[in-house]
Amino acid sequence: MSCQRRSDPPAVPTYVGDAVCQKCHADVAAAYAHTWKARSLLPITPATPRIEDFTQPPVYDKHLDFYYQAKWEGDTLYLYEFRLRGRDTVYLRREKADFVIGSGHQTRSYLIWRNGFLYEAPITWYALPRKWDLSPGYAEGRNSRFGREIQPPCMACHASGWEAVPWTYNRFHQVGGPIGCEACHGPGSRHAENPHDTAYHWRRWHPLRQMDVCSRCHLEGIAVEKRPGWKPGDTLAAYWAIFLPERPELGRFGIASHAERLLRSACYRKGGATCTTCHHPHPKKPMPPYEQRCMSCHTQGCKRPEHPKSGCVSCHMPRGESSDIPHTRFTDHFIRVVRDTMRWHLLEPSRLLCATEPAPDSSLVGAAYLKWYSEENPAPWVLVEAVRILTKYGSPAQQAQAYMLSGSPHQAVPLAEKALAQDTTLQKLEMYGYLLEMSGQPEKALAVWSELERRAPAYPEAKFRRVILSYQLGKLSAQAAYEALVQLTREQPWNAQFHYNAAVMAGTLGRLEVARAHLRAALQYEPDYKPAIEALRRLS
Repeated sequence: MSCQRRSDPPAVPTYVGDAVCQKCHADVAAAYAHTWKARSLLPITPATPRIEDFTQPPVYDKHLDFYYQAKWEGDTLYLYEFRLRGRDTVYLRREKADFVIGSGHQTRSYLIWRNGFLYEAPITWYALPRKWDLSPGYAEGRNSRFGREIQPPCMACHASGWEAVPWTYNRFHQVGGPIGCEACHGPGSRHAENPHDTAYHWRRWHPLRQMDVCSRCHLEGIAVEKRPGWKPGDTLAAYWAIFLPERPELGRFGIASHAERLLRSACYRKGGATCTTCHHPHPKKPMPPYEQRCMSCHTQGCKRPEHPKSGCVSCHMPRGESSDIPHTRFTDHFIRVVRDTMRWHLLEPSRLLCATEPAPDSSLVGAAYLKWYSEENPAPWVLVEAVRILTKYGSPAQQAQAYMLSGSPHQAVPLAEKALAQDTTLQKLEMYGYLLEMSGQPEKALAVWSELERRAPAYPEAKFRRVILSYQLGKLSAQAAYEALVQLTREQPWNAQFHYNAAVMAGTLGRLEVARAHLRAALQYEPDYKPAIEALRRLS
């Protein structure tokens, strides 16, 4: 009897970068460099193409009473936020823009990178109408100003080569550059070692797997992760469930994604058309007009003889405004004969529908409503629906978050503990710390924040909560607390809460002028921060 030596398991493929790809695929790389995706994220330098009109008047947010304007000053692009009283400027904030995100084909937004923390700016250039306006998601009183965190899931669809700091939300060692080869083809180490490795060859994937690559970023909705590790070539629905609000104007199905709409079309079901049929990612020669591609199958043109053999898209793929990004146009990719009678008038409020699978697990549905509530739609009924579903079907972590948001911390605490018994993450530990504080258990909360600070030294909030609780419990002197808070203000000088609490400690120590300076610093970044306004009034 002979024993066969077990072969070593294949190495997990890793990302190698565009430079490795270009060694063998220089012509493809050159073609890709001229596409919009090759400009998805760029550092702002003197050489950055200036497609915007910087002479236009400032953008005004009537809800928060702020004006916004972008200006080049020498080689630097600055973003201004200011408030006027008559002709007088009564408040002014200036932030340096570090990156442009978005190719400029539809929009161009701006990122601010401070001490490793990455944020989105509140104004965007909209290419179609050639105008400035508030960034997507900032209108109608939802302006988060310079505080919207750019986290790894955002970067996954807009950039390549970024490196996040572990145990933080929006801190990066490096931001990287535009979308690269491996964003669509997957990690390339195996292919670089063995060009005949079929796992990396796009055209050998099933058409649905090809469309999954496009859907991962162009199916813009509420994404609930089932398990980590998706890479191009994998089945998207095995890793993600993606939900969108029901949209009556799109017919009875009511959701909007280019890929999921195309899948309903006979052009896909019978003709095999995929995203790359019309949108080649790196064409080496100019792509033919859309109508010419239609005519490759519909050789006789439209069945109605009075219609010409052109204008197919305008009739069979109507355009309308996007529901989530202002000043942009959405082309409906459900290719069909469009009739007004196909529109359904759905009842409000709209439901969430899953675009990646027909019958998602109830826990995923509940998680989607919870995420919708916390990130996009704070209508009370959304939270009620999330609690209703998750109470029966959700995981302990999901249930704890739902009860926390609904103001029931005592119900949430044991669920958070059960979730932490399964695994420990930044989100779970942070939630548990807040829940313990909300339920009147400061000693246990302090232990949690201390543990989180140990695990996440690059995450300032953990240190802040530990310092505040330590002082409140008499475990830290006012002087030591003040020194720790000053250090935090140096790490995040834009954080009004850090400045305000440093002012409180300085006042406790009798350093009233120092306290005033901290309060003025808080109001420099958050002019409507009520605790600082009231404290400064008392010290006047």
